[in-house]
Amino acid sequence: MKHVVELIEQNKREIAAHPFYRWMASGPTSLETRFDFAPVIANFIMGFSDMNRWFMRYPAPAGAFEHAINRHTREDETHARLFLEDWRKLGLDRRLGWRASDMLGWYYAGSETDIFREYGMEIMQMCTLNEDPLVRSAVMQSIEAWGHVFFTASAGAASDLTSSSGVEYRYFGPYHLKREIGHLLFDSQLFEEATLDEGRRARATALVSRLFDMIRVKSDRLLRYAERATGDAGPPSTDRIAAAARAPRQEPGPGAASPARRRGGPVAPSQEPVQRVLEQRKRAAAEHALFAWMRARGPLDPEEKLRRIALFWTPDCMGYRDLNVHALAYRRPADRRERAINRWVADLQSHHGLYLRDWIELDMDRRLGWGASDTLEFYCASKHSEAQRRSMSAFVKLAFAHPEPLLRFWLMEALEASGDAFFENTRALARRVEAERPLRLDYLADRHALSHPALEPDEEADAVAFKAEALDARGREIAVGMINTVFDCLEVQFSLSLELATRGAPR
Repeated sequence: MKHVVELIEQNKREIAAHPFYRWMASGPTSLETRFDFAPVIANFIMGFSDMNRWFMRYPAPAGAFEHAINRHTREDETHARLFLEDWRKLGLDRRLGWRASDMLGWYYAGSETDIFREYGMEIMQMCTLNEDPLVRSAVMQSIEAWGHVFFTASAGAASDLTSSSGVEYRYFGPYHLKREIGHLLFDSQLFEEATLDEGRRARATALVSRLFDMIRVKSDRLLRYAERATGDAGPPSTDRIAAAARAPRQEPGPGAASPARRRGGPVAPSQEPVQRVLEQRKRAAAEHALFAWMRARGPLDPEEKLRRIALFWTPDCMGYRDLNVHALAYRRPADRRERAINRWVADLQSHHGLYLRDWIELDMDRRLGWGASDTLEFYCASKHSEAQRRSMSAFVKLAFAHPEPLLRFWLMEALEASGDAFFENTRALARRVEAERPLRLDYLADRHALSHPALEPDEEADAVAFKAEALDARGREIAVGMINTVFDCLEVQFSLSLELATRGAPR
C-alpha cells in the first residue's frame, strides 16, 4: 500500500503545479470574481455527497478498513451545503441571472459540465466494481489528494476576500481546508501498512493513474472556464440547452426520427418468467393512487397538476440522459448486440430537451421564482429529491455491475416499462391542456420520438431480438432483480410525488 500512497503523492505534486491552482491562488482577476468558475464544477461538488453515501460507503461494513472508509464518507457528504452557502455569499445568483430552467439545462445536460458528469459516473463505476476496501481506498485517497491541492489554493484567496468583505466563505476558505480529515485517515498506519497482493496492487495503481488523468483534464477545463468567465464577457448568461428550449419549435422533417426500439417481439421460453414478472409489476404500478389523482376531476386544473408533477420528477426526466449516455451505453461497442443497445440509448438520451421545453411552456420559472442556487438546493441537496437521487444511484450501479447486453437490455426495458402508466396519465392531462391553451407539451404528451436522432443504417443491430435469446437461471435471477429494484424505487417515488403534488410547491 505504501507504493500506492507514494504514487498518489507524486501525482499530487504534479497537479499542484497546474496553472489553474496558481490562477485561483493569485490570478489577475479581482478577488470578487475569483470564484466565478464555481458553476462549471457544481456537478461534481453537489454530486459528491451522493457518491459518498451510495457508492463509496459500505451498507454493512465488515472489518476495520470498511468502517474507516464509512467514517470518512460521513464527513465528505456534508460539503455540498457549504458550497451553496458560498455560492450565495459570492453573489453568483445575481451575476449569473439564471432561471431554474437555465440551471437545469446547465447541470443535467450542459456541454461545459459534460466532462465533469462523465468523470463522476466513471468514479461511481470504479467504486461499484471494486468492493475491496484497500482498492477502493486508492480511489478515495486520489480524490482527497486533489481536494487538498484545490482547497490549499482556494483558502488563501478566500481569506483575502474575507479581509475585504467581512464575510466568511466556509467552502472555499480555511474552514473547509481544516476539515479535510481524509488525509489524516488515509495517512494512518491502518491503511499505509496494509499489504496488497500483486493483483490488488495492479488494480489500485491503475485506478490512481486513471483518476489523475481525469483530474488533469478537469483542471484544464476549470482554467479555461475561469479565464473566460472572469474576462470581459463575464459568466455565461445561459446554457445552450436552455436556450434551445426557448427557441422556435421545429417540426421534424421526413425521416428525421430513428425507428423506435422494439420492446415487443417473441419471448424465448427461458425468458418467459422474466416477462411475467415485468407484466405483474406494470399492472401493480398502474393501480397506484398517484394516477387516480391525475385522472380525477377536482379543484386543480390539468395544467396545475402537470406543474406539480414536473416539480418532483425533474431529476428523473433530466438525469435520464446521463444514465443512458454514461452508464448504459457502450463506449466502444464490440458487436451488433452492443450496437443495438447504443442505438436505443441514442433515442432515450434525447428526451430531456423536450422535458425542458415543457418546463418552460408550463411557466415553471416564473411560478417558482427560483434562482440557480435555489434550483441546485432543491434538486441536489434537499429531502424532496433524495428518493430520486437514491433511485438513480441504484440504476447506475445495476448498469455498471451487469455489462452483458442481454442483462443491460432488461434494465432498460424495466426502466422504460416503469414509465408506461406515468406517461399514459401525463399524456391525457397534456392533451387536455393543449386543447384548451396555446401550449405544446411534447414530453408530457409522450411525443418522445420527436427528439430521436436520425441514425446511420445498421441492419445487423436493428435485427437483434433480445427477448428471443436464451437466458440461463442466473441471468433470469439478475433480470428479475433488476425489474423489482426499478419498480420498488419508482413506486416509492409515486407515493412521494403524490404527497408533494397534494401539498403544493415547497417554499
